[in-house]
Amino acid sequence: MYDIHYDLLTILYFNFLKNNDKGNINKTLNLCKKIYNENNIIGGIINLYFMSENEMLEELGIDEYPYDVIKMFSRSIKILNQLKKEKIINPNTDFLYSIEGCDYIKDDKELSTLYNLGLRSIILVWNNENKYGSGNRSDKGLTNLGKSFIKKAVELGIIIDLSHANEKTFDDMIELLKKGNFNSKNPIIIASHSNCKTLCDRKRNLTDEQLIKLRDIGGYIGLFSNRNFVSLNTDNETIQDRKAKYLEHIDHILKLGFSEDKILLSTDDMNFNPDESYHGLETFNLENINFELRDILKTKYDNKFIDKIMYKNAKKLFNMVK
Repeated sequence: MYDIHYDLLTILYFNFLKNNDKGNINKTLNLCKKIYNENNIIGGIINLYFMSENEMLEELGIDEYPYDVIKMFSRSIKILNQLKKEKIINPNTDFLYSIEGCDYIKDDKELSTLYNLGLRSIILVWNNENKYGSGNRSDKGLTNLGKSFIKKAVELGIIIDLSHANEKTFDDMIELLKKGNFNSKNPIIIASHSNCKTLCDRKRNLTDEQLIKLRDIGGYIGLFSNRNFVSLNTDNETIQDRKAKYLEHIDHILKLGFSEDKILLSTDDMNFNPDESYHGLETFNLENINFELRDILKTKYDNKFIDKIMYKNAKKLFNMVK
């Protein structure tokens, strides 16, 4: 399986930033071995994420937040490569690097530097408002700075990920990307971790109107398995109920006319988070997700379709930006 949205770069950076907590580091290393191997997750888009200052301090449980994006991005990739060298993570795992929430990328020049370091996908905003646009905790749209930033990203060959944008910013980005004028570059557009709002009415999920706009511009949809965005009835359902609900999201996307070549899968899983309140949020066991997903998918779909959405579509997408 290819997991199209997971915050592995952030996890690695902050686990190894203060390496006196051997318990968390050992937990991270053990999970990496179980998750990233030839029998489970063999590729994916992994993120270094940024929120507003207060949210970052609260989310990560730290006293002071380091805002040097270049340093953080380089350091997290260096840690990842060391884990691949030591075969804690399968050395053949096919990763693309992403930044989720571009709050602290200063300008186009810094974006170019990040591209040269390996950045291949950006999520413009997290839930907060930043200088480029707004997430779902604001009703504002794409800023003029955001428009030039998106244009530069497309010209570099960076994937534009629409997840987390509020409806106004989402629509503004769609309109900008439809107009073209990117120095002969065709924009590559995904919503890496967004489900169907019709089936689960959460702010981060997408309305049918948004999904149709994404479809019409040739974008990819990454349906994700975090339970809070699969179903509203999380306290009164079994795991099997939730897995069946996940299939409903796939069915709904197909009914809206998405090509089976444009469907991807992701987790946004919280297993690495040491906060116990996050545990039990998932639809699938991340350590065995390849087999669990296949088992539930084969109850409705043929192997050709399953292989496409689990890894073949992602491999083609990755080859477009390498």
